[in-house]
Amino acid sequence: MVHFCPIDNLNKVKFIPITLKRFHYQFFGHSLVAITLASIKNIISNASNAQLAHISQQPGLFEFPIANLPPHLHYVGPLRNASPQLVTFPYEKLTGQPMIYASLGSVQNTKEAVFRCIAAACKGLDVQLVIAHGGGMSEEAVRSLSGSPLVVEYAPQPDILAHASLTITHAGMNTTLDSLSYGVPVVAIPITFEQPGTAARIHSTGVGEVISLEKLNISNLRSAIKRVLTKNSYKNNARRIQQSIQLSGGVKRAANIIEQVTQSQRSKVIEMV
Repeated sequence: MVHFCPIDNLNKVKFIPITLKRFHYQFFGHSLVAITLASIKNIISNASNAQLAHISQQPGLFEFPIANLPPHLHYVGPLRNASPQLVTFPYEKLTGQPMIYASLGSVQNTKEAVFRCIAAACKGLDVQLVIAHGGGMSEEAVRSLSGSPLVVEYAPQPDILAHASLTITHAGMNTTLDSLSYGVPVVAIPITFEQPGTAARIHSTGVGEVISLEKLNISNLRSAIKRVLTKNSYKNNARRIQQSIQLSGGVKRAANIIEQVTQSQRSKVIEMV
């Protein structure tokens, strides 16, 4: 969490996830042509009543190619604290095979059928599947998964991603950006909220494959996994986003933007008085 000192104009600075849900739900409904890039720009411009700054934790490259975005929209990259390293993990059980890390976050982690499909799709591949279910599966359900996945309730996600070859995710923005921060490509299964928007960006930037819940089955997922693991373009594109994240500025840049715009606004108020 990032803490800032109270400032009179802080309520005019807005943190927004640029997700454009309407557009992306239509995208996965195969009606992309119904919404133009100009319409997306208008949605971004009117996303809030912020007068000073919009700050997004996306990096700039993880966005659609939209010209002439508002000058007060800033892409600063992920806003994260370093992991406190309080989560234990059975590192001794890692086999050295290419690792696939699967997580559905902390809200969608009860989707047992999705975990079952992931396990079955990875069965027989020369990979080690690591599943972090966040308490969403019972011990009995874990034991019934296909293959021999390494299943934990929680995992030290940054550390695991540093060694992963692929992430399977619900396209939550946090897990997606964490994965791309390590240059790891993804297979996304968007479920709800901002996830279809994030998944559309995954598709647009070429950092992974996207499968809707309606089309999710073992065969489709296994094919997507094989493509992402074997085609170099996914890894290369993920590394491009990784570099963009590294250059975006993160928390320090966000804090600097807030200080600059609020100080500027305060100076204008003083001059008017």
